[in-house]
Amino acid sequence: MRLTPTTWVFSLGVLLAVTPARAEDPSASQAPVPGAEVPQVPSVPGAEVPVVPAPRTGWRVAGLPLINFNSDEGVGYGVRLLLVDAGDGSQKPYRHSVVAQFFQTTRGVAAHRLLMDAPGFLGSAWRVGLDLSLLNERFSPYYGLGGASDYQADFASCDDRDALEDSPDECPGNPAFRGLRYYTYDQRTFPSVVLNTRRPVQGPWQVALGYRFRLTKVRTRYDAEDLGQSGASRLEEDARAGLLTGLDAQTLSGTFRTAELTAGLLFDLRDNEPAPTRGMFHELSARGAMEATGSAFRYWGTTLNLRFYHPVVSPRVVAALRLMADVMGGDVPFFLLSSLGGVEWRDGWGGIGGLFTGRGILKHRMQGKVKAVANGEVRWQFLSVAPLNQRVDFTAVAFADVGQAWADLDFRDDGLSRYSGGGGLRISWEGNFIIRMDYGVSPSDGTTAFYLDFNHLF
Repeated sequence: MRLTPTTWVFSLGVLLAVTPARAEDPSASQAPVPGAEVPQVPSVPGAEVPVVPAPRTGWRVAGLPLINFNSDEGVGYGVRLLLVDAGDGSQKPYRHSVVAQFFQTTRGVAAHRLLMDAPGFLGSAWRVGLDLSLLNERFSPYYGLGGASDYQADFASCDDRDALEDSPDECPGNPAFRGLRYYTYDQRTFPSVVLNTRRPVQGPWQVALGYRFRLTKVRTRYDAEDLGQSGASRLEEDARAGLLTGLDAQTLSGTFRTAELTAGLLFDLRDNEPAPTRGMFHELSARGAMEATGSAFRYWGTTLNLRFYHPVVSPRVVAALRLMADVMGGDVPFFLLSSLGGVEWRDGWGGIGGLFTGRGILKHRMQGKVKAVANGEVRWQFLSVAPLNQRVDFTAVAFADVGQAWADLDFRDDGLSRYSGGGGLRISWEGNFIIRMDYGVSPSDGTTAFYLDFNHLF
């Protein structure tokens, strides 16, 4: 599907007219519900200060359209329904919230979710969140293990798509062609159940505990209508070489059960969570899976996430830096080798490369038991306007992303890291709701990508 200028104008108009919500981000459910009436208190004659409007109370409901685009997944579309209980108005940001989401893209990615959030659960200091999801990725990328994994565009590209309907293994004019699905496999997770709890400890410190259960079905071959080739894919080649855990070299398909306990320590000094201008956010988390947790695999993982924000020259120019490292050990199933850990990381976001880690780098370009990524941005808020008494800020962004992966804990990969750079634009409504547009170029692989999504990368 090709987006015309009219489509972009209409989409941005809709997004600015309603509260934007990232298709994968549960924090969007914490936003004020658009369209809900705010009780007005009459002015008091002779009063020296304005009367503060009464807080919202009780239940309210709203629906939000979800529209995004990126070069890896195509056009994303769907809807999100929010049901919020403000209680008596004293609980912040609310007493309970329930979010139902339908979301899919034109390239076979789907994320249908039911999200529930309860700050101050049962009157305690704990915040409890539950995420029930169906995640589908019909063409999940796999380019091999570690930084040494090779990518040859000719292996899976064909300009004459019509010719593949009769002979999916041969592409006219491309003798190197191995099949349109050489670098992909079909992955479906249902259910995905994520339980997260967190509470403040002292000052900016918080602790988090959680549990994740997944039932993931994998197929490595595609039907004729999906232009599936008869030759082996890259995933099948590595499975037959004994490099992957979980995938049987004979059947090359199956349903896999994983279940993890998670724990984390967080340190948060950001001045504004959606769009920080100063401060920091750090997280150290661990996860473990075994038979006792309900998993068919025994493995562990740990994640370090460091973020820094600081104004440069003026408050309108902010330098931002994110450093992440993730280490896994044990019998890690192959479909989790691209994943990262952490309280805020969600199933389906993928690993190094793509929308959430490396803009301009192919999605899931590098996978392995050890992963590291760095993202640097300079954000310049060059314009602020207030149409209809609503503040809208425009911010130009220059960024550089770099990532590396190693197949295992021996660090024996000979490959180089993948890096990218580019620029983008942020349109922020009332300092909280942010439309993100980025264009990235990766000289290391010769790839480019465009992204239209919501919220800052970090």
